[in-house]
Amino acid sequence: MRKRFAGILMCIMMLCMSLLAGCSLVERDYGRYYSQVVATVRHNETGRSASVTKRELIEGYQSYGYMYEQSYGYTTEEAINLTLSMLENRKITLLEAEERFGVSENGKSGLSAKEQTYIYDQVVESLNTNLDLYYEEIVGSEQEEESDDITFEGYDKTAKLEYQNGQYVIVKTNAAQDPLAEYKFDQSNPKNFFDSEDYDAIYANFRDYVLRANEDYQKAFLDYARTLRLTEYGQNLSTDTPSVFDREINRIYLLSYENYMIEKYSYSNRNSSDVSSITTSDILDMYSSKVRADYTEYVLEGDSGYDEDMQNSPNEMYYIRQDSDATKFFTVANVLFMFTEEQQAEYEAITALSSDEGGLTSEQIAQRLDNLYSQITPVVRQLNATTDVYEEVDNHSQTVDSIYSLMSSQLATAKTSGDVNYIGDLINSYIYQYNEDTGMFNASNNYVIGIDSQGEAVSSFVDSFTQAGIELYDNGNGQIGDISGLVRSEYGIHVLIYTGPCQNLFDTINVSDDSALEKLYDTRVNILVDKTYFDVIYDEIYTDNYSYFENNHMRYLRQEYTITQYQGRIDDLIS
Repeated sequence: MRKRFAGILMCIMMLCMSLLAGCSLVERDYGRYYSQVVATVRHNETGRSASVTKRELIEGYQSYGYMYEQSYGYTTEEAINLTLSMLENRKITLLEAEERFGVSENGKSGLSAKEQTYIYDQVVESLNTNLDLYYEEIVGSEQEEESDDITFEGYDKTAKLEYQNGQYVIVKTNAAQDPLAEYKFDQSNPKNFFDSEDYDAIYANFRDYVLRANEDYQKAFLDYARTLRLTEYGQNLSTDTPSVFDREINRIYLLSYENYMIEKYSYSNRNSSDVSSITTSDILDMYSSKVRADYTEYVLEGDSGYDEDMQNSPNEMYYIRQDSDATKFFTVANVLFMFTEEQQAEYEAITALSSDEGGLTSEQIAQRLDNLYSQITPVVRQLNATTDVYEEVDNHSQTVDSIYSLMSSQLATAKTSGDVNYIGDLINSYIYQYNEDTGMFNASNNYVIGIDSQGEAVSSFVDSFTQAGIELYDNGNGQIGDISGLVRSEYGIHVLIYTGPCQNLFDTINVSDDSALEKLYDTRVNILVDKTYFDVIYDEIYTDNYSYFENNHMRYLRQEYTITQYQGRIDDLIS
């Protein structure tokens, strides 16, 4: 079956192009075969309708439907039918979105100026992205380097706890509810795809950009146009370049418009009471259930993976073993002043020496290392308030010693406040201003070190790092905000800061009162980020609720529509 389907796919020239959350596909079309309607959806009362074409079905299968076969063991027929069902759901959702928001004629009316401009910009961006794909084919695709931008993502709270009429209630915030929340709209220069002047400017600006670009981009433009002509083979359409791109621009617009409307509909549903009506009892019950589950797994059933799980994902551990045989875990933050590549090479050369080589004594080797470590120049960054990026600035005066002295002094003062969250925020500022350990940027948890019942270290870190952490732990007597000395390793110089023991929030497995709720609400999962256990539990329940709501909502909507599938038009794909 798969070979038969693959043979049909070979009849199409497909090129996956980046567009929004998915891929836009350009394919060779041989006429009416691919424009056949394989399913229609029609609302039982209003008569609003939409169709799924054979082309859309093949594209959907090529994009994601085939995974039902490869990953889940479905037959080709089952995978195609599932793909078709998802496409039907997409059409239904689009029709519902247009009805709910009063949008018609594919966005010609009913959208705000901001929305119209956003979709317009999506078309322009996608057109340029597609051109870049052809350009990369000409010049040779190079692996994209990771961005050096250092940003603190933080956490946007989605709900807060308020005391009303003698009891706690959960109030949902409006954080990140608008699909265009991050879109910067220039009100002085709105765009409208249906305005003839704006529309004509899309291709005109695109063409002018190509003409001003280098020769390889001009070749890419010709390849793009050539592919578009091939995809329309057999349709008797005009083949001049402006007409070809006119149809491409319209195709991209329709996909951009549909994606935006479906996203807007989804966010609207997320604000419904069916999704966001989460009670304090829900929070306490789920937290208790997680504690019971971990207690059962690691204590009653004696799962031997406890130590490994604690090191890898401590934030997902809801019960910390208290028995005498259990490893005692704690966390530290790391500020690394790192060797340059040249210094790293020199370090390796020095440590490869012995007193029998080159006539150097151990004291002389130690002196060389001392000199090497003293040459480390700290990276210093400042926050750009406009871009939210921590940008490196010229460091003319600060040394490892001076920065260490500053950190020690500030942390000592912060510890007198007794405010753990304030200490966490202070540590976080060091992470982004000075640190070169990328593992600390936006980490869900700090580094975990353990001491087992025999007093041996349980750690994946280099010995000097582990030993410094154990000294901070001080047999459980360490205080949050305690700072190590300057710790040397093969990477450079570390400054470790103690961020606390891994311990249970409560002495009992089940929690149910207001004091427990307050503690969940006030206790950060990681003291460096203002995300509490309450936030974690709320977000998980909210996600589960939305998934349940979405599935039920779609089942309800499908009952409101008459769905007609033309099975005979897809039999050749699965026979």
